[in-house]
Amino acid sequence: MLDKTMIETAERIEFDGAALKDAPAIKMSRRGLITGLACGTVIPIMSACTTNPETGANQFLLVGDDQIATMALSAWTDLKKQTPQVSDERLRRRVLGVWNKIAIGANRAGQDWDVAVFDTDDVNAFVMPGNKVGVYRGITELTENDDQLSSVLGHEIGHVAGRHAAERFSLQVASQVGLAAGSIAIAQSETGRRYGNEIAALGGAALQFGVLLPYSRQHELQADRLGVDYMHRAGYDVRQSPRLWGLMAEKSGGRRVPEFLSTHPDPGRRRQELINYINARGYAFI
Repeated sequence: MLDKTMIETAERIEFDGAALKDAPAIKMSRRGLITGLACGTVIPIMSACTTNPETGANQFLLVGDDQIATMALSAWTDLKKQTPQVSDERLRRRVLGVWNKIAIGANRAGQDWDVAVFDTDDVNAFVMPGNKVGVYRGITELTENDDQLSSVLGHEIGHVAGRHAAERFSLQVASQVGLAAGSIAIAQSETGRRYGNEIAALGGAALQFGVLLPYSRQHELQADRLGVDYMHRAGYDVRQSPRLWGLMAEKSGGRRVPEFLSTHPDPGRRRQELINYINARGYAFI
């Protein structure tokens, strides 16, 4: 079991990258990593591959759903204390009504979900490990109908089904182990002794832009596709999913960082990927 102190905050996997928090900082000291490497107690975690039952894809997981949920619980509790929830009972019923139908479409209606509707202008929604779901009033106001809202909520269940929080956390841990191992090897060479800091900085950048961010973007696209599957099963109009991303693109007004620097794909790309997927599955023809 991984120690809780290795997480600074629980990971939030959000609908829109504009408000996305950074991935959790892993609190494992360099000395601790080096000691673990020397004793042979860290490297064995690197062989934790499993098959996701929902997607059939291979995943690298060092923790289970229950472990990552326990780590996230205090962050969720704090968030609910610090962020006001809507007093508009009609809006709350709308969100929960769509959520219940999407949960049925995802075959997860029997699970225990905690869905909060926060009273802020953020055009966003997110899911935390342990079936904690946050929906901001701003995203409900952007959506033109319940079909588009179902796309948002289906996307969030897709993150749960994809076990994305656990996989992202596992990649963060493995990345620090790899960097520590590399630092040890570099430190033994003459070049490493002279340019160790520069080499470490380049290695960290390569890891961030070449591994972690691409993985995050793939998670988002996979959650989009799963969300469309759940929409279709729940009886919603899947054509509204790419329409929503058209609205998101208009909302951003082009004020986004380049995709390779972002945790999320560009809205235009997501719209086209969804159109391709919907057509390929035969759900509709767009």
